[in-house]
Amino acid sequence: MSVEKPSKGTGVQFSLRYKLLIGFTLIFSLVFAVAYYWFYQYSTTMAMNRIHDDLHDTLKGALAGIDGDEFESLVQEAQPDESGVPSQDERYNKHQDWLMTIYNIEPRAYNTYTYVKGSQTDEVLWVGDNYRVILPDVSTKFLESYIRTPDSLIMEGFIGETINMEIYQDPWGEHVSAYGPIRNSKDLSVGALGIDFRAEYVRQVQAGIRNSMVLSFVMAYAALFALVYLVSRYLTSPITRLTVAAERVGEGDYEQDFTSLTQDKVKDEIDVLASSFASMVDKVYQRELTLRRQVEELRIEIDETKRRSQVSEIVETDFFRDLQAKADHMRTRRGIQLNDQGES
Repeated sequence: MSVEKPSKGTGVQFSLRYKLLIGFTLIFSLVFAVAYYWFYQYSTTMAMNRIHDDLHDTLKGALAGIDGDEFESLVQEAQPDESGVPSQDERYNKHQDWLMTIYNIEPRAYNTYTYVKGSQTDEVLWVGDNYRVILPDVSTKFLESYIRTPDSLIMEGFIGETINMEIYQDPWGEHVSAYGPIRNSKDLSVGALGIDFRAEYVRQVQAGIRNSMVLSFVMAYAALFALVYLVSRYLTSPITRLTVAAERVGEGDYEQDFTSLTQDKVKDEIDVLASSFASMVDKVYQRELTLRRQVEELRIEIDETKRRSQVSEIVETDFFRDLQAKADHMRTRRGIQLNDQGES
């Protein structure tokens, strides 16, 4: 039975160490990508939930500080002066002071305002607005009309507490907002309060989570990459040395030390392979010695058989027989001559 030898081929040799390194890198990349996505979504959701809760708490506290009956009378009775607001009305000034107090307590609530329904569909009239203090150039006027944008939930504020965590845009920028009804002593909705958190703040929260996670994952990725490189080097080093030893054995050098490839206490597959290979090399060497002796003996037998065959071929020729007959005849004549000389 013939043993088919593996062909070396023309392919490019690629180290097992780098195969392990690339394989583990791809696996870790996939795991990190999934983990990063999950952690980012989870952290963003937690942060957005925190913003939602803060908006809700701020809204409830702000609504609790507004007297619904006083707010209703302010809307019905106050008259704006040349500045566009009823600056001489104590009810209005008190209302504005409360809106600024909300802003001072929670600076993220950069825009706090109150409003009532207008005469048109989706129309509101602004009542109070802290922008009139902090940003007077872009602020609203008292009972100024505004038609809500399609993605705004501002009208929902007349019905119940509503929080819109979807970033939307209006003439004052991009926001997430909370709305709630202002109720009088009869528990009737006489207006609504709105609180805006800038979208930039929400995006800053998301960016902060993303950046901190990227830094953490990059550091962990680099550490794991280095660890995989060292582990792959540790695992493949005995195999590399075993390969070198196998190549030398293949060239006929059987004096290889395989003890350096094995461990005394903790054995693994490489130790078993090295021990098996050492045993195999010893058996191959013994067989080769036996084969050499057998070949030498066979060579001697072949030479002796060949010599006998050559002698037999010479003896059996006619020339040899004739030569042998002549030699016998000459010996006979010689014997007769010697006898004659003896008698005389």
